[in-house]
Amino acid sequence: MLLIDLLRSRTRIDLRLAVGLLSLASIATTMVLIIVNLAAEQAEDGVASMRYLGMMGLSLIGYIWAQKKSSDMIAAEVEHILHQLRLGMFDRVRKAAPDTLSRVGQGAVQTALTQEMQTVSAALPLMLNGVQQVVLIICVAAYLAWLSTFAFVMISVLAIVVSTIHLQRIRKINDATRDAIDDENLLFGGLSDLLHGFKEVKMNSRRRAALLGALNDRSIRARDTKSVVKAQWSREFALIQLAFYGMMAAMVFIVPIFTSDYHDVAVQTTTAALFMIGPIGAVVAAVPSFTDSDVALRKIKDIDDQLEDALDAQHAQEATNGTSSPETLEKFQDALGNIAEISLRDVRFSYPGTSDSPGFAVGPINATFKKGEITFITGGNGAGKSTIIAVLTGLRPAAGGSIMVNDCPVPTDALQLYRDHFATVLSDYHLFRELYGIDDIDPKRVETLLKQMEIDDKVELDDNAFSTTSLSQGQRKRLALIAALLEEKPVLVLDEWAADQDPHFRSVFYEKILPSLRKQGKIIICVTHDDRWFDTADTIYHVRDGEFVDGRQTTQA
Repeated sequence: MLLIDLLRSRTRIDLRLAVGLLSLASIATTMVLIIVNLAAEQAEDGVASMRYLGMMGLSLIGYIWAQKKSSDMIAAEVEHILHQLRLGMFDRVRKAAPDTLSRVGQGAVQTALTQEMQTVSAALPLMLNGVQQVVLIICVAAYLAWLSTFAFVMISVLAIVVSTIHLQRIRKINDATRDAIDDENLLFGGLSDLLHGFKEVKMNSRRRAALLGALNDRSIRARDTKSVVKAQWSREFALIQLAFYGMMAAMVFIVPIFTSDYHDVAVQTTTAALFMIGPIGAVVAAVPSFTDSDVALRKIKDIDDQLEDALDAQHAQEATNGTSSPETLEKFQDALGNIAEISLRDVRFSYPGTSDSPGFAVGPINATFKKGEITFITGGNGAGKSTIIAVLTGLRPAAGGSIMVNDCPVPTDALQLYRDHFATVLSDYHLFRELYGIDDIDPKRVETLLKQMEIDDKVELDDNAFSTTSLSQGQRKRLALIAALLEEKPVLVLDEWAADQDPHFRSVFYEKILPSLRKQGKIIICVTHDDRWFDTADTIYHVRDGEFVDGRQTTQA
């Protein structure tokens, strides 16, 4: 079991103590059974023993204490381990380059962090109860052996036979469970297409019919496979119950034939057997939880291993570039203190290709972006604008050439320091409702920006967060620009920001907002197609096939 391995390798507690507490709770429960049998014998003679009552009270107190202590201890430890797994995966995602994360798959990482973690967390109480009930069954079996050796042997043989059959059938159920999970994941994938592609589905009746037909088929498969699994578990539970009733019948009808003094303990052994109904049912109910948690942890481990391997490959690639000296880093940090200009000098970058087609490449790129100036980058779709922006901002490391800050080269092992001086709204931006990483926000400044973006009637600042992000695409971009401006970074990069704005606010952006940002002394870089406002820029670079084919100053300069 991966959960057991995980507990052994990462636990902060003594597992022997946890097992001891579970055993103590089971022993205390068994003592209750023994005391009830002893008190029942006295009750037949019309005697009620206060000593036995006191012993039962102590046993119940011991059970409650040990049960609570062990449950709290193990539950807290497992949740702590899951927390550490999440933090580890968060950190790997943080360190990953865009290509690294795309190879693993964002959906797979999100599923591991949410659905699979929840499965393990939800399965824990049943698993914990199952382990305790196994210990209880062992204790009650020992008591049964003390009452009647022959009855214990017979029941043990029957239990071994039934358990062997049960385990063989469990393997088939586990296979069916995995099939059911796969079918359910396919269904969830189709559901994601329906929800995220809602507009495309509405626009095409044939696509809608095909998608709904596929969802129907997947839902049927998921229904059938899960029904099969549930039916198999029901049959298994019935088999266990039938085996138990067989054991009861054996004690009542068979054991007396082979023992002469069985009648003296018949009531006690029957009571012990009845007492085992609950634990046996709990163990049977806990088995699927072990299976579910094992499958979930295996998926989590697979994703974590994939991220680890991808990061190792990424770090190996980065290691080839070497490590900067303290003097170089200090000089670079001084340059970042007051960025006057950023220059690209013969910068190159290429995506990996295949045997069938070479990867897309950009470069050599030569350009300069100055403080207090607006630079436009133009070009057709697929020309390489977004790739150039990714290299310029440090999201992708340049394969050749140099990025200079105040004539100081950006060290390859200091890209994060460099990135920290950019505020961006990229073409595939994500709008955060909460303003993470922005401290001491001035509500009046936010109010001013909301009015400037003409959305003050729709959004307000609510405890360091926007009150809503449920806006039109253009209004969401305005909100993203507000968040970028609140970061107070010296460099602002906007990729096709005005593309989703209405004609009125597009003119507001080019004629009022950009000039006001220029006056603040920012380096402003905009990817745009709006040639009507090209005179707003100080410099314009035109991209074709991954290169700047035209770079010119405007009359504004």
